[in-house]
Amino acid sequence: MLTDFSKDLELVDRLETDYLKIFYYDFSQKFSGIYKSYEYNRLCTIIEGEKHLTVNKNDQFTYNQNQFLLLPPDSQVHMTIDVPTRALVFELNNDLIKNVSEKICMQYEIDGELLAKDRLFVEKDTLEIKESLTKFTSTIAKSDKNIDFLLDLYAQELVYNLIQIKGAYQVLNLEFDHPIYQAVKYMKDHYMQPISINQISSELKMSEAKFCQYFKKITGVAPKEYLTNLKLSKAKDMIKFTNVTEVALDLGYENISHFIALFKNKYGITPKQYKLQYELKSQYNQLSYMERKQLNN
Repeated sequence: MLTDFSKDLELVDRLETDYLKIFYYDFSQKFSGIYKSYEYNRLCTIIEGEKHLTVNKNDQFTYNQNQFLLLPPDSQVHMTIDVPTRALVFELNNDLIKNVSEKICMQYEIDGELLAKDRLFVEKDTLEIKESLTKFTSTIAKSDKNIDFLLDLYAQELVYNLIQIKGAYQVLNLEFDHPIYQAVKYMKDHYMQPISINQISSELKMSEAKFCQYFKKITGVAPKEYLTNLKLSKAKDMIKFTNVTEVALDLGYENISHFIALFKNKYGITPKQYKLQYELKSQYNQLSYMERKQLNN
């Protein structure tokens, strides 16, 4: 059970199969904070309560147990929770989406303007989606010994039902159909190798200027900035287990001071300080309840 939007907590408290990860959130108190998706699409559903979302600082809306929220990779929204709320979030593996999409016949045209505005999708639950979600919750509750196999079956059914909806299909298949998201996938797959923006734009048969303009329109940032943010995000994970110099060099930064400056500018602390914070937090989490209580007193 999760009570905070923390990636570190998600790594510990989740149910994982070959096709998806499932997170259960339970907010008994009011909460406000940033919620993110990472390298995969996320389907956010509410069991009880409601969430207020703010997107791009201006667009605000509320969704509840009769709706679902679909977030593409690398998204973030501000969520405010005013009433006790329980939620179930599904992180959908790319192989799952691709396998289901390739086996059925759906033809939708990508709406670039819609994606540039929202980069997410909120819709009312259909009867089929509600039935799929019920199968998940009932299977999890029973703790069936074949739970992983069953959940992966239901995951295929869930994605099948989602892609019957044009907006959901568009978000889920964006990485496979849209040139900008093909570029994003290339960056994610090769972020530890030298990457030329000009090379990517040429592969997509676009001029570098047009590619940069279109990339920023869809993702909100320039290609170079996106790549830097991607490297720094990976650096946060890598720095936990190795030293700063090795991380910088592995990510292609020969100037270590430049890497440290980029990291501090983005996260407010140096890589070494971040590593120390992580180690202290890990040590604290390993303490027993009584040891934590004594420490806090």
